[in-house]
Amino acid sequence: MSNPKHVLDVRIGPGKYRRYEFDSEEDMREWEKIHRKSRLYIPYFLVGVGINLILHFAGLNLGKNIVMGSLVGMGVPFASMYLFSELHFRIARKISKKR
Repeated sequence: MSNPKHVLDVRIGPGKYRRYEFDSEEDMREWEKIHRKSRLYIPYFLVGVGINLILHFAGLNLGKNIVMGSLVGMGVPFASMYLFSELHFRIARKISKKR
């Protein structure tokens, strides 16, 4: 007997869809979760860049220290990208469960 495939159609543009096939329902749900979360990375990365700009214009000058400058310059956007997208996803999941 053949194992039934689980199919997920993902919208990639206006009127365009891409079909994904998975071996199990769990694999399909996990992929969908990761896909929904990954769409939040770029906006929240840009929020981190904005935080760096605010720190710069507030007078925090880390340009003289190469280690701290690079750590803050890269760490703030990546940390905001991960933390805000995780927080956004968890809040959205709680709201959808209440409905």
